[in-house]
Amino acid sequence: MDTDVTSKIYLRTLQLLIFLAVGTATASESGSWPMFLGNPSHNAAAPSRLTPPLKQLWSFDTEGEIYSSAAVADGQVYFATLPGLVYALDTTSGQPQWTFEADTEIDASPAVSKGRVYIGTKGGKLHCLDSRNGEAIWTIETKGKITASATVDRGIIYFASHDMNLYAARTKDGTVIWKTALPSEATSSGIYSTPALADDILYVAEKAHTLYAIDATDGRVLWRYATGSAVYSSPVVANGTVYIGGYDRQIHALDANSGKLRWKAPLDEWIYASPVIYGNRVYVGSKDGLLTAFDSKDGKQLWSLDLHGAISSTMTVTRQGLGYITNEDGEIFALDLSAGKIIWKDIVEEDGFHASPVIAGERLYIGSMNGYFTAWGKGHE
Repeated sequence: MDTDVTSKIYLRTLQLLIFLAVGTATASESGSWPMFLGNPSHNAAAPSRLTPPLKQLWSFDTEGEIYSSAAVADGQVYFATLPGLVYALDTTSGQPQWTFEADTEIDASPAVSKGRVYIGTKGGKLHCLDSRNGEAIWTIETKGKITASATVDRGIIYFASHDMNLYAARTKDGTVIWKTALPSEATSSGIYSTPALADDILYVAEKAHTLYAIDATDGRVLWRYATGSAVYSSPVVANGTVYIGGYDRQIHALDANSGKLRWKAPLDEWIYASPVIYGNRVYVGSKDGLLTAFDSKDGKQLWSLDLHGAISSTMTVTRQGLGYITNEDGEIFALDLSAGKIIWKDIVEEDGFHASPVIAGERLYIGSMNGYFTAWGKGHE
């Protein structure tokens, strides 16, 4: 075998072993949730065993709509409001620790790593902030708005812009290592999908209809797959398969290495949320208010549960298989996923939810469309 190829394989293997050692320790810290959908592969799995009934522990009024899902680390919870304010709140009291004011709107979610907070804005900027005080450390400017959240892994941050590029930059100083164009044939496109990362491959979709697999080391396009309709959903990677939903009202399951379609299954309405994988099942919410469970191997529909309000946010799953999910009617649910049954719900705000619920430790955090950011828990902490 060629010496360079052997060296590259050895290096990737060594990086993976280091990542597994460090990453496992990070994931086991149940008091953290460092990025959108929890981790680079987007499995939305919380190591917590949070069980209902829950009660509101505190609520903070931002006076601005919240599309941004939260990130949690080191006793602080981070999120943004649509008007462009980034907040850090104390997880125990809900008191603000600092705010950062961007020069434009924000609906992306923050990512947190090693004392830094990363978040993109509709003004086309990716900001790196000091998690202690919210001061800007560096900023990357693109030529399009940034609406998708960033993914951080091993000192590299990956993010997409509506200039139709996917970027990889060093977290240390914001140096762009590579950028890859995701060309679209549509006259109006963009990238709303947050990149997922597994085994040194990035998966990201552009709005018009195409899912891309990209080599995370150099930005080369490995394969592409046309979904047939608009994509706002972010991909999820599990067990060698990539899952993604679309406005074609179908969930697609693809071989992660080749992009070959393994199966696709229809729903009755648009899919905005990301799929969630737990055990041997795939769960996805749709705009008609249905949460549907499929067999992850063949796409056979197992059950469908009517949550009544449109579902735009992605469910979070606990260690013992309880799913927490919200709808646009302002309801939050805890579900027994094995049976497909509601075991608890709370009616919160008439304006409803677009942000996804986050579980860190024994608390659940989420922001609503009317500007309140709320923590739920058992009330005994």
